Amino acid sequence: MSIDRFLGVMNANGGMSMSNNFLVKLDVPKLADGGIFNFLCDEAQLPNVNAATGTLKGRYLGEGQVNYPHTRVFTEMQLGFQCDARMTPLLFLNEWFGRVFPEYATNGEGDGAQYKPSGFDRSPGSTPVDARKVKRESNRTVRLNYPDVYCGNIYVTKTELGTKRDGSIRTSVTYVMERAWPFAIDAVPLQYGSAQITKVTAQFYYSKHRLVYHDLTGPSNKDLLPDFDDPAAPDWYRGKFQP
Repeated sequence: MSIDRFLGVMNANGGMSMSNNFLVKLDVPKLADGGIFNFLCDEAQLPNVNAATGTLKGRYLGEGQVNYPHTRVFTEMQLGFQCDARMTPLLFLNEWFGRVFPEYATNGEGDGAQYKPSGFDRSPGSTPVDARKVKRESNRTVRLNYPDVYCGNIYVTKTELGTKRDGSIRTSVTYVMERAWPFAIDAVPLQYGSAQITKVTAQFYYSKHRLVYHDLTGPSNKDLLPDFDDPAAPDWYRGKFQP
């Protein structure tokens, strides 16, 4: 194959795909990220899928051994974030994890009240909470929450260099991880020496994922992309960035 033909094929298919072009959107009930994770998320994967298989052996087959699929298996995924000075990703992830195992006071004043560790709740009508002023009862109980309370969706969209005819970013495919929740937030290393950006990574389980394909030249599906003007986003962030 000549170089001219290779370039022609690549140009006809929109060019080569670069691994550092992607968008991440987290859709968690009553937890709005305001699109900020699109800028702070620097590590993601387009998740794999595999099949659990069984084996048939015996004279009835006449082939010695046959492998057959019986279950579709979705594995966990990992997201990595760079932290701003407010440690927004770490606060958000801990608040989300706290939805899985909420703590409740069991004695004294505030009996039965839920303890909110970070005050990250940005549901309509809520006000920021200074965690330093929250009285944490010495006797607490942990209750496993209902999945509908802590499960959300994660959208990982593969973008490409250049823009569409309408000026929007080019998108090729979106992986939608349904009913996702964080089962592990990795330790954040801190050390003296050369200054580096603080990073946090988290591991997620999800029930299944589905693919949404996009036209590289057609209009983008904004429902699958981060909302850069989310009214629930903090004032210092909202409207400051555009894709």
